[in-house]
Amino acid sequence: MEAYLNGHATTIRSEGQALRANTLLVDYLQGLKQIAAPLSFWTPSRQLDFAGWLNRTHSHGAATIERVLNVLGAAMNDAAAVKMRLDAIGQPVEGAIVSHVPKIVFQGERIAKELKLAPPKKGGFVPTMVEMATFIDALETPHLQRWLILALNTWARPEAVTDFTPAAQYDRRLGAIDLNPPGRAQNDKRRPVLPVTRGLADWIDHWQAADLDRYQERYGRRPNEEIPLLVYKLKRVGTVQKAVKRIADEAGVPDLTQYSTRRFMATMVRKLCPLVTRERRSMWLGHVVEEGSATTDHYEGFSVEALEDVAIATDFVISELQKLTKTKLFAIEVRLKPAELRRIGATPQSKKALQDSGLGGGRHRDRTCDHSRVKGVLYR
Repeated sequence: MEAYLNGHATTIRSEGQALRANTLLVDYLQGLKQIAAPLSFWTPSRQLDFAGWLNRTHSHGAATIERVLNVLGAAMNDAAAVKMRLDAIGQPVEGAIVSHVPKIVFQGERIAKELKLAPPKKGGFVPTMVEMATFIDALETPHLQRWLILALNTWARPEAVTDFTPAAQYDRRLGAIDLNPPGRAQNDKRRPVLPVTRGLADWIDHWQAADLDRYQERYGRRPNEEIPLLVYKLKRVGTVQKAVKRIADEAGVPDLTQYSTRRFMATMVRKLCPLVTRERRSMWLGHVVEEGSATTDHYEGFSVEALEDVAIATDFVISELQKLTKTKLFAIEVRLKPAELRRIGATPQSKKALQDSGLGGGRHRDRTCDHSRVKGVLYR
């Protein structure tokens, strides 16, 4: 665990989760008065006992227990990986700590079944159009409004949004945004290259011009380097997690988090723009890579046309959302042509229709077609 926490865990977004899992493991072993726990200690029955202890002692549900066990499994797998490590005298050597490790056999549903717990919920909360509009209008500070615009237009993960720097990541000539900043290696949370939406292109120009004017008015000169888009109290914003949670609670949408914009946009494009394929949505989210040769990509460059339909759909969903919000979601009004609407299979709706439709919302809804509304009657 120590080698994992000091090595690989420092490079992942869930470092805090790994540290917490380590604390829980130590507490469990101390409670057993287990001075040492070799890898052979972690048999399936011991994994289940640990899972039960987490539930009894900390009231953890199946999903949380699964995450803790996954940290244990990741640490063991890391120990068995052959890589450069420091030996006893601090010299780098190539090797593994152990030759083989036990497998973590208990995952969410099996944990729930064995401990008689509620099964883990899959996915996350997806707000309705009305809920998202309510949250948006509750955002008052400029940096949060900018964050929201960036998040809606890119569907990006929170870290990719706060990392975004136009000078390094926005190619105006190609009309493309690279969500992976220079110097950052791609990992499992892949950041794709996207065509910039019309709405976002206008906002970036508007923000940069406004920021430049304010800077020159304050200091009487042009800045020596690019002004960050997200600034609060004269400091670049690193995270909006707490602010989003606080505002969502106050707005009456307590389940909404900084990830909800990503889920919201993917869901709304699927529902409102049926001709945008699942493959293209997945590529926009960074879940899959377009088929082809990496060498060919090197010579051809990024093709904006590959994801143009998703960009059009993104502008469309935001324009529908604008009907429900007082907050401006476009710097300059974006009007989609009839041919573009036909391309994505979209039909603009009235404000009342959007309010009454209940589009999106909730979590873990059964998506099976139910034309006779049998499930609704049974639910009531």
